[in-house]
Amino acid sequence: MQKPIDLTNRLALLRIQEDTKGSVEIFRPYLWEHLPLVIDRFYRHLMSFPEGRQIIGGEHHLPRLKDAQEKHWKRLFSCEFDHAYAESAMTIGRAHLRAGVAPYLYIAGYSFFTCELVRIASDAFSGDLQLTSILTSIQKVISLDMDLALSVYTRELWRAKLAGGH
Repeated sequence: MQKPIDLTNRLALLRIQEDTKGSVEIFRPYLWEHLPLVIDRFYRHLMSFPEGRQIIGGEHHLPRLKDAQEKHWKRLFSCEFDHAYAESAMTIGRAHLRAGVAPYLYIAGYSFFTCELVRIASDAFSGDLQLTSILTSIQKVISLDMDLALSVYTRELWRAKLAGGH
């Protein structure tokens, strides 16, 4: 049986506190407004690469993937960092691992979303003293999600190694 993720420790390591959640709350309406367009742009970008097209498996999968992507980002930016959220993030990581999504693609996806959200926040809060805290909060929240999802990759590799695999 695998040890559960210590979410409290992860939140502390990333310095996700109430002020982080407050900054995300200020940004959230802008995210909700722009999220469908960001997701469309993400999949258009991903489909422009052979490995992206291979993983997606055809445009007929896009509506389901976009819907799942929107639900995930909304859950993440709701900042309810509980056991259910952690399990959801790790389940998504497992699904991506089974689908053959290489870590570099996963990181590129997070980078795409981070850049888009930074642009949205910068446009919305230009000249506002809250901009720095909003930007750092976006980075912290995305880092938590990436950590949980990619930790699945590491755990599976360790498990395979312990089981005698390569």
